[in-house]
Amino acid sequence: MKKIIGLWVLFFGLNLSFLHAQHSCATHKQASFERQLQKRNAFLNEMEKMEEYDVVFHHLQLNLERTNIQISGSVITHAISRVAALDSFWFQLHTNFTIDSVLDDQGTRLNFRRLDHLAAVKLPASFGSNQLFKVQIFYRGTAPSGGSAAIGNGFSNRASPTYGNQITWSLSEPYSAYEWWPCKQSLKDKIDSCFISITTDSSNRVGSNGNLMGIEPKANGKHTYHWQTRYPMNYYLVAVTVGQYNEYLAYAKPKQISDSILIQNYIYNANAYNNNKASIDITAKQLELFSDLFGIYPFYKEKYGHMMAPFSGGMEHQTMSSMGIFNFGIVAHELGHQWFGDHVTCATWSDIWLNEGFASYTEYLAAKYLNSPANALSVLNSMHASAKQGVGSVYVNDTANVSRIFSSALTYEKGGSAVRVLHYILGDSLFFDMCRTYLNKHGNGNASTADLAQVCKEVSGKNLDYFFDQWIYGSGFPLYQIKWNYREGKLFLMLTQSNAQDVNNVFSLSLPLLIRRAGASDTLVYLNNTQKSELFEIGLTDSVNFIQLDPENWILKNVQVAFDGGLNALSGLNPKEDFLVYPNPANDVIYFSASQSRGMRLEVYNMLGVLCLEEAIGDEQFVDVRSLEKGIYFYKIIGSAKYFSGKIFIER
Repeated sequence: MKKIIGLWVLFFGLNLSFLHAQHSCATHKQASFERQLQKRNAFLNEMEKMEEYDVVFHHLQLNLERTNIQISGSVITHAISRVAALDSFWFQLHTNFTIDSVLDDQGTRLNFRRLDHLAAVKLPASFGSNQLFKVQIFYRGTAPSGGSAAIGNGFSNRASPTYGNQITWSLSEPYSAYEWWPCKQSLKDKIDSCFISITTDSSNRVGSNGNLMGIEPKANGKHTYHWQTRYPMNYYLVAVTVGQYNEYLAYAKPKQISDSILIQNYIYNANAYNNNKASIDITAKQLELFSDLFGIYPFYKEKYGHMMAPFSGGMEHQTMSSMGIFNFGIVAHELGHQWFGDHVTCATWSDIWLNEGFASYTEYLAAKYLNSPANALSVLNSMHASAKQGVGSVYVNDTANVSRIFSSALTYEKGGSAVRVLHYILGDSLFFDMCRTYLNKHGNGNASTADLAQVCKEVSGKNLDYFFDQWIYGSGFPLYQIKWNYREGKLFLMLTQSNAQDVNNVFSLSLPLLIRRAGASDTLVYLNNTQKSELFEIGLTDSVNFIQLDPENWILKNVQVAFDGGLNALSGLNPKEDFLVYPNPANDVIYFSASQSRGMRLEVYNMLGVLCLEEAIGDEQFVDVRSLEKGIYFYKIIGSAKYFSGKIFIER
């Protein structure tokens, strides 16, 4: 049984955010115990039969009330056959529900059979590849309430302990949509469009996906809310809430389009709005910011909004997030999901960090651009601190374990920290170019970790497999120990890297180092670290008072820095006697000479730590540097027993 640990609170200005020991978005997505997927292995072959068709359209026509979890009505499904001869239609629906009948497009009753939570309908004919068919499933019952679903329950009813409003709401991620409607729970198959018609007491409002097309009066004091979304959507993002809400409307005005975007909020009451006004009102600014960074809000032709429900956290239902709490961070997180998670959905639950890691990083980006540097740093520090508690890889290897899928430390926080490292490696311009390319290429569909790696390669022109191997598939994070000394115009550094979780996972990074000198401005240099232990020598004209690794906290890490007055040469060598580099500054050719250096390797890096030149050298070597642009470069000469480094200047 997984114990949810207590809250710890971090307050910012503007009612900025409070953070749980677990990410508030993660808390409600985990089971209260290790979930066993209902006899999934026994039904594997039958579940695979659902991949024999593509869902084109759903129309949910349901009767719901705010006071209970009883459901009745029907779901119409239009689908296309993927196989040469499809004669059965398989779907999932919890055994709490009775299936009254299944009809075809002519209104003819179809035979069906049930196998626990699976059902198979005998189609009226055999449908060939790419042929369209339609079924309508009538059902009724009370949704399960034993807390055995992935997130407690897929369908729930409760009164808000703070405001008193009784709400009925759905939360389907990852495997619980079948607990309230008959569906195909497959990430591979996005629903092309979806209509949701909910009949309820006329005192209620109904929140859902897409546009509210109308409210139709009914007999006996009821009315029907008609919602429609025409954007592709995954099964777990279909959502409803029912309650006596106040509606609060706002508008965002992103510069990418001429029209405004509706922000439609269903809030418990005036007190709930007044207590959360700052966080609700900041939504428009966040939507405009994310549109600038990632491209226009993906569902701008419909709306964005919030619908309150009494659970702890938030859920990124497409176009209208369900919110148990409001604060700056969680509003940014669920909004960020509209790009990362809804518009582009993870291809498998193993890739869930693509949803949650990027959404967690949008919390930092929102704080950076819309609040103070101190607030942004607090968000970043909190994310890194939580990430360090995670043991294992960001990539999920056990997708039957819902607590692991939604691990706060790994999926959310370390996923966000990994995105931060990727941002650092690519730089601002390429990072946001990469994000926009990824969203454009895979928008309205799904993407895997390998898909993101391919986009990174296409945008940057570099193979970043090492990043994914180390930060996503690998475990742990780097622990750096630095010893330093300044003597005779040189800063000597001994950098040692370790990893408490995985000794074989060495993190290859160009590490930013801030050097503070007496009588001179601060200097930022980059140490290209690819080994567990490396020695660096940096020529400086002023004595060094202080050094700091990664001053902007780009990298998830622990660092120990110590002055070592005995560190005055690299590997016991006297560079002045054992090593020559000339001319320096140079134009076309540089001469390198090192005693007994045969078999060593020369590497030359620019100020950003990018490898610009590499070749083997002997005892004496002329190196053609005409390919290097004018500027300052760092070099390393590396061998099994000797090591030299320094700075060269290229003139033109």
